[in-house]
Amino acid sequence: MRTRKFVTVMLPAIVAAALFTGCTEGALTPSVGASLTVLGAGIPASGSRLALSPPVDTLVETGDPATITLGMYAMWISPNDDCSAPVLVADYGSVPAPKQMLNSPVLFTGSPPDGTYRCLAIKMSDVLAMTPATTFGDCVAGTEYSGDIYRDGDSSWVDVNGDMIVGTGTDSIPVDSRVTIFLTRDTAAAIAHGTSPNQTLQLDSNLEVPSVSTFVWDGRGSVISGYGQCGLNPGRPSFQ
Repeated sequence: MRTRKFVTVMLPAIVAAALFTGCTEGALTPSVGASLTVLGAGIPASGSRLALSPPVDTLVETGDPATITLGMYAMWISPNDDCSAPVLVADYGSVPAPKQMLNSPVLFTGSPPDGTYRCLAIKMSDVLAMTPATTFGDCVAGTEYSGDIYRDGDSSWVDVNGDMIVGTGTDSIPVDSRVTIFLTRDTAAAIAHGTSPNQTLQLDSNLEVPSVSTFVWDGRGSVISGYGQCGLNPGRPSFQ
């Protein structure tokens, strides 16, 4: 499999931050009797296809991914729409754990307090990789494309403590900036609390603890081809 770089001509996608108090280094081990297990999925288990806005430029085409690989560091959950008072669920330490989202991976497992949570903060590598399911435009099936979604010169994103994250890397030379993505039931509340609109995504449902939940990053139609590049648009996050 060949690997090519992609230029992120689209909006920033799903995303690591300064470590939250209580984080531990080293590999994450599943908690015995964990009250929360979060699985990953790249498409919904059921339901209709979510409509995407048509390209404004005829040079842009969209398609589906065959693989989407994210490097996970840690996850916090919050009962608040503005993502304040985050509770650490799990931490993989200083080395990101690669998660192939279309293979239903276990993303995180832990034992946070029971309750209803309206926001997640996911610390992850900003270097993403994907393989198109089909050949179209500038995208070639079976070819892995990687790209940096938070690059040198960017400093608008924050971590779970509200501290600035300084971007590194370029499209041609991706560097892991360890960004945080906030998924919340009320994006306006989180943005008012200090998150950047470009790192804040709408969460379509609450997360209940205890539970075994599947975090769906609906990637259908998210592969984008245009201007001589093949890249990735944001998915549509929800819990099932």
